[in-house]
Order: sequence, then structure tokens, then C-alpha cells
Amino acid sequence: MKRFRLLLLLVCTGFLAANICAEQNGTIIPHLSFHFGVSLQPPGDRMLPRVARRVVFSSDDTKIISKMEDGSVVQWDLETRNEKHITSTKDLFAYSPARNLLLVRKESDDVTLIALDTDQETVLTNGGFENGSLSANGKFVALSRGDKEIEIWEVDQQRLLKRLTTVEQVRNGLAISHDGGHVAAAEGTYRDGEGHRTKIEVWDIKGDTPADLIDTGIILGVWSVHFSPDASMLAVDSQIEAKAGIRVWNRSTKEPLIALDNLGAYWARAVTFALDGKYIALGDESGVLILSDIKKDAEVFALRVDTGIESLAFSHDGRYMAVGLFDSTVQIWELKSDL
Repeated sequence: MKRFRLLLLLVCTGFLAANICAEQNGTIIPHLSFHFGVSLQPPGDRMLPRVARRVVFSSDDTKIISKMEDGSVVQWDLETRNEKHITSTKDLFAYSPARNLLLVRKESDDVTLIALDTDQETVLTNGGFENGSLSANGKFVALSRGDKEIEIWEVDQQRLLKRLTTVEQVRNGLAISHDGGHVAAAEGTYRDGEGHRTKIEVWDIKGDTPADLIDTGIILGVWSVHFSPDASMLAVDSQIEAKAGIRVWNRSTKEPLIALDNLGAYWARAVTFALDGKYIALGDESGVLILSDIKKDAEVFALRVDTGIESLAFSHDGRYMAVGLFDSTVQIWELKSDL
């Protein structure tokens, strides 16, 4: 199947939607519906200011919220197509659909929570945090300055709950599970003669136990780490010997569930679980997007777009997929299925 996909992607140009396998009695067939933004030619190795580095759907799926390369955070209405500027952020961007709550870091280094229903802003703490994650239920925040420490904050009480010490520096991603019960850090190292390596540490916050360690082996680059909605799985984008891919593990047993390597691109920048965690999606620098069924370890569909993919998100009802591209647009794909 992988050989078939690669051949299909190589011989086709422009937009491609390949129906790879059936989902029960139906199929998942993506259809490009429309896009936000103005398409521009990517300037070589530099990222355009309006590239959507992160994109999420609002709690009611009527809007998408994006963090741009220039730090601006904007909201697009899927019905009216209108754009609204929300704020600007340095590094941090996370969203809680349960509370319609946004986490950002202002120019003043105030780590701020913004209630999008009321526009009310609450300063949680202050500092040069490079990594941050907000639990989907909106109750907990994980923060790191890129050193060997992680802070866990309780949102309602606006208090520091605990500090965690990591094995290596937190440079490759930080995630807190949907219920706030677990925290995962992707920690990167480089040593002469050994090259780049990434370790994943996972803590059970409620149990107050020592971290579990997942040694990923030689993975040159990891952009981010992700929990499945039920926290039973962990996923990272990977790069081994200049080839992009993804890794998915069972969190408790550390059993590898998916190891997809040797994509044509150097980086796979966008990775996300779809909905209940049945699927995992990735998008890479060459414009390839793959949706895989985790249990079957099989591709559901593959697309190729005309430029690199920077960000991905699925609507909560499973109807739409948002794809942020290197050309400064965000495409909205309709999924013809019961995803």
C-alpha cells in the first residue's frame, strides 16, 4: 500500500485526493471547499508573515483560530469568511474548546488566558516561556522556558501546582492531556559522534509519580508532541536521516503503533489526532498529507497540495479539516464520511 501511495503521489500534480481504503461501508473522500487568506509565493527558506503556524477549530466549529508566523492571532468565520484580529503572541498558543479559552504570551511576557466569549483576559504568570500547553478541559496549563523544568498551573485558582524536572532540555515540544492528568515533554540533545536524539518523558500528574521515559532512538527533528484525546497514545513528527515521518506509541506500554518513515520531505511539520483518536494525520514540507487508521496501521487517504503544509486541525464534528500552507492560505476540506 505504501508503494502504491508513493507512486500515485509522484505521478500526479496539483490537488490529489486518493481513496486508499474503505471505512466500513463508506469512504473518506476529502473535497476542497474554500480557503482563507491570499496565496503568495513562499520566499525560499523564509516563512511568510501570514503563514498559519497553528490552527484550531472553535468549540462550536463555526470558526477557525490561527497563530501566524508574525505572532498575530486571528479568527476566521466559516460562514461569513470574515477575519477578526484577536491578539498577538510570542511563542505560546493553545486552545481549550471546553471553555473557548486561548493561551498566549504577550509582548510583556505575561502568560495570558483570553476568554473568547467575553474577550476577558487573565494573566496567569510572567516569563520567557517557549513551550506551553492548555488542557482541552481548560483546567491546567503546562509551561517551559526550554530548560530542564516544567511548571504546571491550575487555571481556576491561578496557582502554580508543581514543578517537574526533566532529563534533558525541553526544546522539541510540550503537551498536556485533555483532562490535565498527564504531561509529555519532547527533549532534544546533540552530541558529537552521536548526532541528534529525542527523548519523550511522560508524567502522571494526578498520581504524582516519576516520569516514564520513551527513548525514540536517533530522530533528527521533532516539532511537537501530542496526546490522543483519551491520553492512551502519544504521537510525534519525526525526521530520520533527512526523511520525514511520524511515530505513535501506546503511552502506558510504550508499544509502537505507527512508524511511518522515508517520506520525500525533510520535515513533517503538522501532526494531529483526529477526533476520538482513531486516526492520525500528518502534513509535510512537500505538500503531502496522510490520514492513517491507527488500529489498522493503514492509510485512509493521501493528498498532495501545491505547497508545503505547516498546520492541521479537524473540526469537532468530523466534517472539516483545516490545512495551513506555506503560501499563507488555510484550506478548508470537507470530509465526505462519518469520521
